[in-house]
This record gives sequence, C-alpha cells and structure tokens, in this order.
Amino acid sequence: MSLYYVYPLYTSTLAIVLYLLVPQRFIRSLLIYGIIFGATIDFVTIIIVTLVLGFGGYVNYGPFGFMSIPFFPLFAWSCYFILYLYFLPPKPFVYIYPIIAAAYSTLFSNVLQNIGIFKWNYGRILIPFTIYVIWHLTVTCVYIRIRPNDNINSRLKFKRIHH
Repeated sequence: MSLYYVYPLYTSTLAIVLYLLVPQRFIRSLLIYGIIFGATIDFVTIIIVTLVLGFGGYVNYGPFGFMSIPFFPLFAWSCYFILYLYFLPPKPFVYIYPIIAAAYSTLFSNVLQNIGIFKWNYGRILIPFTIYVIWHLTVTCVYIRIRPNDNINSRLKFKRIHH
C-alpha cells in the first residue's frame, strides 16, 4: 500500500469518530468553525510554514494534492476542530486545554513523520509546539469571544438526556 493512502484512511477514521462522539446538532452548529479554524488555518499554515518558511509540511500525498497543498489534511483538521470545540471544557480548565491539545498535535505530527507523510525540517519539538500552541490558543480565544454563551452545561445536559 502506498503511503498516500494514509491520508484518506486517517481522515475517514477521524470523520467516523466525529460522527460517533458528537451529536448531529452540534456538528451542524460547529461545522463553520471547524472549516474556518481547521481547513482555512491549515491552508494558510501550509503556505506560510511549508512554502514560505520551509519549516516542514506534508509529504507523500500522491494524487491527493494540488500545487503542494494536500487535500485530506484540510478535512481532517476541520473534523479535529469540531471535536476540539465540542469538548472545550469550562473555566478554569479552558486555559490548559489548548496547551494539552498543542502537545498532542506535536506528538501526533511526529508520529506522522515517523510514518513518512509529514516532515519537520528544523526540530521536532520546539517549532511544532510553538505553531500548534499559537493555533490552539487563538482558536480557543476567538471562539470564546464570538460564542460567549456556548455553555458546556447545555452540551452535558444534552448528552445525559440523549445517550
């Protein structure tokens, strides 16, 4: 099996996990944020971090890309950020959540490098963690500002009633 099949396999798996863990009404309400914070920011990050700065990026995406931009990671990041926002904890835990998520993303990007579908050119810890922590902190702060009434309790109440 070619390495580039990991992209649709991982993205499909993440979409299934999203579908299984997040109720449809929340997927619909968080979809626009997933697209903006996931796909759009990943697209811009690919251009800046990979094509302009050369820090690293996706490799071995075969026919699943165009002009050095792979197709499936944009969908995967959208699914990821829907999950991320759905499980956004209440204060004070909301302040540590982006840091833990950034550490996980750093770890996962290193797993992807070990598999051979991602490449960091200048270190595997500091630059990736910095990129991911800025990304996650920005998403969290912006989301809290634009959706201040998105109460974690309404999600928990929905889960208790419907599961």
